[in-house]
Amino acid sequence: MTYRDRREARADRLRGWAGTREARAEAVFKAGEPFTSDIAFNTQPGHIPFRAKLIAREDRAYESIVKAASMRSRADGIEGQLANAIYEDDPDAVEQLRARIARLETERDAAKAVNAAYRKEHKAELKAMTLYQRDQALPYPGYHFQNLSGNLSRQRARLARLERATCEGAPDETSTDDDMFGPADAVPAGTPEFEQALAASVAHLPRD
Repeated sequence: MTYRDRREARADRLRGWAGTREARAEAVFKAGEPFTSDIAFNTQPGHIPFRAKLIAREDRAYESIVKAASMRSRADGIEGQLANAIYEDDPDAVEQLRARIARLETERDAAKAVNAAYRKEHKAELKAMTLYQRDQALPYPGYHFQNLSGNLSRQRARLARLERATCEGAPDETSTDDDMFGPADAVPAGTPEFEQALAASVAHLPRD
């Protein structure tokens, strides 16, 4: 099970718990309807144990509804994160990171083009400003590109790490089944030396 699977399961559990709390609270309110609508029951002076018990039960039901709303909110938060996050054990993590990097690069290039057009159109006005004023006057100030560059660097580092891990974890496709037998194939079959070499070669193999 991947991290994404575990987070999705967590969101499902939260929604399930919230639904259970809401159903139980609804049952409490339904059971108390004959009494909560009884004016005489609710306005009778003095302490009535059953009325106090009913009020306490409905108070707990309201608290449970508030807790259920919190659970649903947490589930929404998890699902919102899942929609935008890339986890390193996602099967398509490499492809997702490449797409994200391409999107960030496109965003950066578009912002540069907008700034270039603005400089060309307001050349005289910008010339009279200080360096700081010019930067703040642009549609995309310098900090916007600093943030983009930092994000791009992080995403590229993640991609390089994942690609390296993928390469290190890949099986050696140049090996064959014949490599398992070592030097036995270099000795003539049927000789005592062949039998000894074969026994030494297969000694390391797992047994049923």
